[in-house]
Amino acid sequence: MILKEAFRMQNHLYDLSMEAKLFLSQSQNLMSTKEEHLRSRSNPGATDETVEVLKPNEMKVDRVIDLYLDIIAEREKLGKAISKAKSTVDFDMDVAISTNKIKQELSEKLKALTELKSSETKVEGIDYLINSEGNQTPYKYVVRKVSTIDFNRESVKGIIKRLQRETDEISCKVDLINVTLDVDYTSKYDLDDSFEDIYRAFEKM
Repeated sequence: MILKEAFRMQNHLYDLSMEAKLFLSQSQNLMSTKEEHLRSRSNPGATDETVEVLKPNEMKVDRVIDLYLDIIAEREKLGKAISKAKSTVDFDMDVAISTNKIKQELSEKLKALTELKSSETKVEGIDYLINSEGNQTPYKYVVRKVSTIDFNRESVKGIIKRLQRETDEISCKVDLINVTLDVDYTSKYDLDDSFEDIYRAFEKM
């Protein structure tokens, strides 16, 4: 399968393992319950009855554990196959993808910087003076507040363009590899199969 399909299968195997984990976390799946209806204690003419409480599904705990272990083994097998396939590429895909994400985040931050504008506002200030009688008297005055950008806007725009070129180039390379790189792995599960489908097939094995 190609790398893109391998990643989809990897996600599917993870989802399957989470469903197995959920099954094993629900007490109604783990216990057999019976109810003893002791009617005769209150009504001597009535008949006592024992009723087995039906479980929400028919999956067996032991087999779900076996399937869970099998899914884990498949995830490990697929993970190794993906790593081996990626090692044949002329650059480290994981590092490139991680770096691309950081560059894209920086680019978004820098775009916000380029939208900043210098501004001027006026506010009221208060000071005190000594009047002719020797008393301290407050007075008001205008404070002109001027804020100017403290960086080279054109330089920042140039960095954004460079980052865009670099991230686009890596994205194109990664996209191409995703649809051309072959992963030496044959899946025993189908991407369209639900956990219940896989369990039923596993039961027959």
